[in-house]
Amino acid sequence: MSAMLSNEQQAFLDHATTSFAVSDESLNTIVTRAHAELFRGLSTSQGSELLMKPTFIRPPTARPSSVSLGMSISASGSRIRITSISVDSNSTPLRTHTQVFTMQSTTQNVFDFAANCVREFVQHTDSSLPVGVTIGVPCGVLTEYARGLHACDVGRKLCAAFVRNHLNVHVTSVTHGAVSALVASRIQKATQVAAVFDGGVNAAYVEQLGQVCKLRVSEETKSSLVAIDTDIGNFGSRVLPVTMWDRRVDRESKCVGRVFEKLVGGHYMGEIVRNLIIDMVDRRLLFTTCNVQEISVPYSFHSAYMGPIIEDLEAVDAVFAAEFGIQCSPIECRIIRSLCSMVVERAARVAGAVLAAVVLKAKADKVVLSGTVFDANPRMLDETVREMQSRLPNGAKTEVVVQSPSDELFGAAVNAACI
Repeated sequence: MSAMLSNEQQAFLDHATTSFAVSDESLNTIVTRAHAELFRGLSTSQGSELLMKPTFIRPPTARPSSVSLGMSISASGSRIRITSISVDSNSTPLRTHTQVFTMQSTTQNVFDFAANCVREFVQHTDSSLPVGVTIGVPCGVLTEYARGLHACDVGRKLCAAFVRNHLNVHVTSVTHGAVSALVASRIQKATQVAAVFDGGVNAAYVEQLGQVCKLRVSEETKSSLVAIDTDIGNFGSRVLPVTMWDRRVDRESKCVGRVFEKLVGGHYMGEIVRNLIIDMVDRRLLFTTCNVQEISVPYSFHSAYMGPIIEDLEAVDAVFAAEFGIQCSPIECRIIRSLCSMVVERAARVAGAVLAAVVLKAKADKVVLSGTVFDANPRMLDETVREMQSRLPNGAKTEVVVQSPSDELFGAAVNAACI
């Protein structure tokens, strides 16, 4: 490619490649620091980057024994999925029906929207149905971009909306998707860690309650198992490698900080690439004869474009023509693919290192991974798993299971049935 690039284009790519490279030494440091932070978060509620919140939802060892509902609320609050589960003669939970709802009005209250969805889904019931709720961002960091949701009152506001709408359902739990994914996986297999890579990022793992030193627990309950919501997306302010483009994205985001999430989350990776592209545009190194108004809009280049672009060079021109009205030259296609590749490669290496720390903390031999980031970019999934395995002690191997988004919803319904 270098023979086809101008000196200025090559210099920009060389600088970007160097900026996004992460050394093995740095990755080992990330594993060590993340591992220590996981312990620190269990010990104190202050001075730690990680929430490490016990959910008090025990990963189920008994089968649920009643009909229950699971509700998934997206980070934007505009998309809700609902499922119901029942049990067969062996007390095995079975999904019976799932439905997806999309909010059409931008002014509708998300809780009333959720109540309307439940009414349409349930239609009629004589007995009160439990509903477990799973949300698309960590419970401790719901912000304004999540349409006004706040962890402390999601359950209360949903219950109030159900009462206003005369619905015979009650909320039993509100958890992040990672916790719900963990619960769902443990119904079928002894999984110790679940991580979700969507617009945001989080991980949950199984812990003995007695290890949560920031809580006072009785001797009788110290051996009880709980699911820990790590809030891992907030890790890394003092150790993760950031570039000038990362700092710009962070500074202009609605949720400043959360460094790990900014490097690997689906909401941000595409925006990092877009900033790289715009810098090249401003230097007149790309699209010198094109209208770049559409690509100049923040968050217009979605992370979902990156997987197809990395896999197929022709996808670059297809995406830019359809989404931004830009016809890319062959060299521009190759430059953009290079920018996507360097951002994804760094994300996979950093994600693998942080996941290795969680696996080590949980002493896990099975891990569940899920999320739209991996769905749209299978190569990133493979590289993340490979990096995670390479950071574990010699000889240690962890089985990785890829889970579908519907399993998080299933986990939420299991939560409702088991509490």
